[in-house]
Amino acid sequence: MADDEMTEDDWKGHARHVVAAMRGHTEPFVTPISYEKPVTAEEPDNVPRLSGTGSFISLFNRRFLLTNEHVLGDGQQNAWFPNLAHGLPGSNDKHGITRTPLFAPFPIDCAINLVADDVWATNHHAQTISDAQFTWAHAPVAREVLFFRGYAQEHSSFHFEILNNESMSYATQEMAELPAGLDGRYFFALHHSPEHAEMLDGSGHLPLPPGFSGSTVWDTRYLACLAANKPWTPAEARVTGVVCRWRSGDTGIVVLRVEHLRSWLLNAFNGMSRP
Repeated sequence: MADDEMTEDDWKGHARHVVAAMRGHTEPFVTPISYEKPVTAEEPDNVPRLSGTGSFISLFNRRFLLTNEHVLGDGQQNAWFPNLAHGLPGSNDKHGITRTPLFAPFPIDCAINLVADDVWATNHHAQTISDAQFTWAHAPVAREVLFFRGYAQEHSSFHFEILNNESMSYATQEMAELPAGLDGRYFFALHHSPEHAEMLDGSGHLPLPPGFSGSTVWDTRYLACLAANKPWTPAEARVTGVVCRWRSGDTGIVVLRVEHLRSWLLNAFNGMSRP
């Protein structure tokens, strides 16, 4: 089906299929990241809070947690949020982020933290996104189904000494026109329109983006396969960026392009490897 022949209902049908498949495919990669301020006389009700979303990646046979710098704190001031922690899919345990992250400030706004072998050796079903699952440059076909899985702050709550986080899987498209003031050399924008969103499970509503920061965005390559008469599975999908900002005025989610992410990851690893 040519792009100019595809109706909005056609696209939504494709998106439903993609979400159902990508939800399971990405579940092992993604984790919520939280922090907890100390309880004080001035702030006696401090409890763990969701800060954002992270993904486990592998780089040169080492495992890292990838997210935004601003999810972990203010790197420029060397002021990380207190008691940072992440989970592992398939486990209820939380693991402290105790090592100093490697980071880059805006416009890159990324950070990685080494995942220790003893943490990875615990009981879970987490997996890492391999280097081969990152595309080289953000260049999806027109109207391609783009996907991310993240944790919304409005779906996060603290009950019975446990921080409960519910992830959300979301399929959308890239905005055809870059929002005013956004540097296209670094970023692209995704549509995020709660009034037009369709929930696949239950009635609910599309949550606001706070908490999605750090989510990996996938070029599912579904429409590319469809145009080439090629069977599609989630294994075709490639990471094409990382969510880093939210623009409330134009209902857009800002995503760092993968080419800048790849370049920074290689530079960060090189710096880490030097004696």
